[in-house]
Amino acid sequence: MISVEVFDDRRCWLGEGPTVNGENNNHVQWVDILNGKVLSKNLETSKTSEYKLDDHVGFAIPRTNGGDVLGTANGPVLRNTDGEITKLPGREKDQFKSRWNDAKVSHTGDLFLGTLSYDLVPKASGLYRISKDGSKIKKVISDATLANGLDWSVDTQTFYFIDSLEHCVDAFSYDGQEITDRRTVIKFGENEIPDGMCVDGEDGLWIAFWDGSQVRRYDEKYKLSEKINLPVSYTTSCAFAGKDLDQLVITTAHNNEMGKHPQAGMTFICKPGIKGKKTTLFGS
Repeated sequence: MISVEVFDDRRCWLGEGPTVNGENNNHVQWVDILNGKVLSKNLETSKTSEYKLDDHVGFAIPRTNGGDVLGTANGPVLRNTDGEITKLPGREKDQFKSRWNDAKVSHTGDLFLGTLSYDLVPKASGLYRISKDGSKIKKVISDATLANGLDWSVDTQTFYFIDSLEHCVDAFSYDGQEITDRRTVIKFGENEIPDGMCVDGEDGLWIAFWDGSQVRRYDEKYKLSEKINLPVSYTTSCAFAGKDLDQLVITTAHNNEMGKHPQAGMTFICKPGIKGKKTTLFGS
């Protein structure tokens, strides 16, 4: 039984996309998408900070030289430590009103970032790749409904991608740039909604379930091996943190359920007994 405790009691409408960086992987950062906030907390000192944007923000990934790359709804953008914003190449004009959602940086430095349409129009969203120097953007998946969790295997040869409303995890072969050979490796029930995810140091997939009160681990053979139960409905994503990368930070959304679940929207932490991988920072 893996028990969780509250890591940060600031309540997020839609907490998402935890990352870690800094000394001993102690600087934990995440977004409150619909409130346009980027929040952080230090594991060792408990010091908190946050800043607000004028737009929904789907992800905030630290950059190697300070600041963040942000998935503002109409971005993406680079934000310097002084708050200065620089635009990156954006997606093509949306047929339906959309925003950026989840994102991660590959070991070769490219930023992979997905979209969702606000009305969740089937097959209207996609996954994009921005080059590590921030100069080019390319659409790499064009038929997603809700592009969500993504990560790579430990050997970086396999790329994993969740389309939440297709209720599955797909795997691709990855050569350091292109993703090919798409196949479904985990299929969930129609009432199960996989959200954000991360891969641990043993190639296990930790997946948060929207309206599922759970994070589950699937092993390298894609078999269910662990369950973490949370006292809220809407678990959204997770990331490993701490000096030994042995703590799992889990974001949630309150989704107007504070009356039903008093801790809804708070961010949780646990020790799952397995070590994870560091967040890859964006170099541009």
